[in-house]
Amino acid sequence: MRSKLIVSILIAAAAACGGSPKSGLTKGTKDVPPPPDITANPPDVAVGGGAVTREISADAKGDYAKAAEFYAAQTSWSDATCRQAADRFASVARAHKTLVEAQYMVGRSYHNCNLAKEAEEAYQAAIKIRPEGGGVPIALAASISNVGELYYAAGKVDGAKQWWEKAIKANPKLAAAYVNLAVLQLDELRRTKDSAAWKKLEEDTRKKLSISLAIDNENVKAYTVYGLVYMEGFEKNRNRLDLAKLLLEEGEKRNAKYAPLQHALGLLALNRNNLTDALGRFQAAVELDGNFAKARQNVGLITLGTRRYDVAKEQFEKVLSLEPKNYDAMIGLGVAQRGLGDFKSAEETYNKAKALDGRRGEAYFNLGVLYKAFLASKENDLSASQEKYRTAKKFFEEYLRKDGLTPEDKEEAQQNIKDCDKVVKQIDEFKKMEAAQKAMMENQPPPPPPPPPSK
Repeated sequence: MRSKLIVSILIAAAAACGGSPKSGLTKGTKDVPPPPDITANPPDVAVGGGAVTREISADAKGDYAKAAEFYAAQTSWSDATCRQAADRFASVARAHKTLVEAQYMVGRSYHNCNLAKEAEEAYQAAIKIRPEGGGVPIALAASISNVGELYYAAGKVDGAKQWWEKAIKANPKLAAAYVNLAVLQLDELRRTKDSAAWKKLEEDTRKKLSISLAIDNENVKAYTVYGLVYMEGFEKNRNRLDLAKLLLEEGEKRNAKYAPLQHALGLLALNRNNLTDALGRFQAAVELDGNFAKARQNVGLITLGTRRYDVAKEQFEKVLSLEPKNYDAMIGLGVAQRGLGDFKSAEETYNKAKALDGRRGEAYFNLGVLYKAFLASKENDLSASQEKYRTAKKFFEEYLRKDGLTPEDKEEAQQNIKDCDKVVKQIDEFKKMEAAQKAMMENQPPPPPPPPPSK
């Protein structure tokens, strides 16, 4: 019997700050942005916002270099190393109050470990610094952009958009802000139904990504998001998948260990019906970023399809540890538990999903399947089994009251209801026949005594 697992393989954009559902970079990753170079000639701090004539003292350069050396030496990030790096840059920022790069790196160090509160406070402090000589240093604009990333990670999408637009206004050459705005537009693109509006939005999204790549041709995140954009609408034009492949391969040349890129390549393989490659890519994304919930969820979904319920269960449990209110992961976990024969846990999981969002129907359908196909058959008592079928019918009826069902969804639920009614009726008829036989046996006269033994 088909499980009603309406958790279609997730076509998810790369998160605003990478593959992790949280802001910043996953602990343990080496994929962290380097500190701004304050010794470059011309200095990268002078890009954008007009002419910058400031000079940075030798002492400031030396102190900053020591903190940057510690930062660059880290091969993995934990709360402890992130705080140590932040403390070193904070010391530089206190000693050289106009060195915005040092204050920016305080925020970036916290950001690497998703210490959002501390990171935002540090970025906000960097935004208030106005170096002598005028202009907007890259680190100042990057601080503005990174506050947007923190907002996005917290679910404050409108606020994130405002911060990224402000960052571009401060520094029109800030590639990251263009990419992040493109991510927002990709989310919107997936919700847009009007074809004319979709086309206009898609063109603007590609324009932003083209600008970001013109500024920074090595930006792997831009290639990743660009590939995801071209995957949209491929049902009507499969040539879009070829363009997506080219973009993702360009990103892979630059950084094959970028988890969102591997996830996007998994989605590409999925759209080409190559489940084996898709699973490998999703697993690669998980290995690169253990907190990449979308990738874990997709691993779970594919392994459910191959009945590797133990693997699926492990993945969905990890997703729920990262995202406790992930409805789809709850349904997936319930299916895995049911496949492992743990019917009690499956029922508890479905009920949690039902309590989380009673407007959705998947939990009701799966509860119906659980009672009809599994719990009813386990009962040795006919009346108890019959009651399980009645309970299953109620869940299917409740499912039919939910919005957004396709004709196929409704037909499947209605067929299940008919099946339940049929079995309930059969049990009633069997019980009546059994009762009649019992009554007949009770009303029969006793058998005659045996004849006496012959002599």
